[in-house]
Amino acid sequence: MKKFLEKYNILENEKVIIACSGWVDSMFLLSEILKVKNEKDIIIAHFNHKLRWNESDKDEEFVKNYCKKNNLIFEVKDEDIAGIALSKKIWIEEAARIERYKFLRKIKEKYSAKYIIVAHHLDDKIETFLLNLIRWTKLKWLISIEEKNDDILRPLLSLSKKEIKEKALINKVSWREDKSNLDDKFLRNNIRLNILPLFEEINPTYKKSFENIMSYMWDIKIYFDEQISKIIIDNEFFEIETFNNLPDFLQREVIRYVFEIANSWTIGLSEGNIKEVIKFINDKWNYTKKEIKKLSLFKKNWKIYLM
Repeated sequence: MKKFLEKYNILENEKVIIACSGWVDSMFLLSEILKVKNEKDIIIAHFNHKLRWNESDKDEEFVKNYCKKNNLIFEVKDEDIAGIALSKKIWIEEAARIERYKFLRKIKEKYSAKYIIVAHHLDDKIETFLLNLIRWTKLKWLISIEEKNDDILRPLLSLSKKEIKEKALINKVSWREDKSNLDDKFLRNNIRLNILPLFEEINPTYKKSFENIMSYMWDIKIYFDEQISKIIIDNEFFEIETFNNLPDFLQREVIRYVFEIANSWTIGLSEGNIKEVIKFINDKWNYTKKEIKKLSLFKKNWKIYLM
């Protein structure tokens, strides 16, 4: 863990935010960080999704008591995620992610921390790959869990859930079991409980295969982004003629790239949106504007400007 923190220039007396659910992965992460960081520089952030009734409250109480016992700063927020998902007509998992990271970044700002450290592991990465393959088809979201993503750090990505649990037992780490993991009405749990065991039957080392293909896809994305960055001059505009000389696939990737710059992700960018933007780029009108969420494009004199 010390080498990981040094890799991202986290100084000895620098504050870090640890997202802590109270479950084995985040408690193991916390125990490892406590070996190399002073407790006064560790801020524990617990988000109560209110999805598991009193079990969620017991998780919160467990983390709160752990922090009190170990002299750690404890921050918590309770949120009705099911209600938010219903009102916004989005997946529960998506609503939980949006609200959780909103809370974590608010805590990061409060303590002037540079990074938020989360306990995602290899199993999470594989589940997310399949989850997003079902829901979204953009390359970015198939490989969305990275070791570093802006202000988010993930030190445990090379470890499986089984390996984390084994290490936690050896180190006598205490944690709470997440009983909701046994409820396959949630899509992620359905993948974990019913689909991934079939992969394991076919190939017991399937996790390594997934890790390799996701690494390969990440290299592809980096290559595409490097090529696209050469097309977008000063990160401000691109020539319509240059755009139209690209293969269809790369045209779509250019739109994905500029949308991601504006929105920090590609969720919400549909194939229909991409077709709309391509039509906008090639229609005969000048001095026109196209907006999709936070992406704003302006056409002027055969150039497309990022507003």
